[in-house]
Amino acid sequence: MAGDPARTGAGGTGHHRSVLTMAAIITLAAGGMRAEVAPAIGGALLSLSRDGADIMRPTPADAVATGQVRRTACYPMLPYANRIADGRFLFAGRWHHVPRNTPDINHPLHGLGWQREWVVDEQSDTHVHLRLSYQPATVGQADWPYPFTARMAYRLDDASLEIGLDLTNDSQGMAPAGAGLHPFFRRGAGTMLRFSSLSHWRSGADGLPEKVIMPPDPDFRHGRHLDDSVVDGDFPGWAGIAHMTGSVPGLLVSLRADRIFGTLRVYTPVGRDFFAVEPVTHGANALNQPELPPMTILAPGASLSGTVRINAEPLA
Repeated sequence: MAGDPARTGAGGTGHHRSVLTMAAIITLAAGGMRAEVAPAIGGALLSLSRDGADIMRPTPADAVATGQVRRTACYPMLPYANRIADGRFLFAGRWHHVPRNTPDINHPLHGLGWQREWVVDEQSDTHVHLRLSYQPATVGQADWPYPFTARMAYRLDDASLEIGLDLTNDSQGMAPAGAGLHPFFRRGAGTMLRFSSLSHWRSGADGLPEKVIMPPDPDFRHGRHLDDSVVDGDFPGWAGIAHMTGSVPGLLVSLRADRIFGTLRVYTPVGRDFFAVEPVTHGANALNQPELPPMTILAPGASLSGTVRINAEPLA
């Protein structure tokens, strides 16, 4: 479950942001494409449009003002994606505990990049480069036990938005690492999603992987209407491209991801006007379920990098 509560601050654990001024919103423009980015609230993407039509779920004004990152159009997930069961995991012979970071979910969720302010390293009319440096506070009480530096680059052209993620291990030892993006798309009558995958890990009531289904069911290879579909789970081994029609009238919206993002998480909540298609580098709760696509183990100074492109072009 991706989660979209009516009331969730940027952190839920003391990282809530105050009112965000318009000056803190960076606007990118290229041809008819326009994007808005908010470095101060998790480096989130607030909107993406073409010729005035919203390609993604736009962020409500009150969510921008109060820093409710999970109501934005898209935000980064790092240094892990989705959940860690009970916030506990064993790595290199040592147990670690990661505290809950949302009031409505019992497991730590989506890392901490979405709950921190990002620094702007470079920007122009068509791109902005952001950076986040993290050092654990107190051993045993940190939001994540390993220091890291994350970089995120938004690059806009006249048909697409490219989002690059880079995560570097700043610790003196090996460290698990993961990353992903959490984009929300508009969902209306006739919205169809199409992609291929090798399997489907269905989530249980707690949002953790519960059952693997091979071949995947539901099967999106030939496209499925999302009108009444309720899906919440991982699709490992997807082909790296997903197509969406009916979300934006007259446009074919596509999401393409580098091979490092080997799992696609799909979330289609019942009765809501949005859905999420999330490219991630590992399975949910991979640190505790070795049968899932694993997190990457980084040596000191090593990095995990990948790019996702969201494209919107007129239907033929």
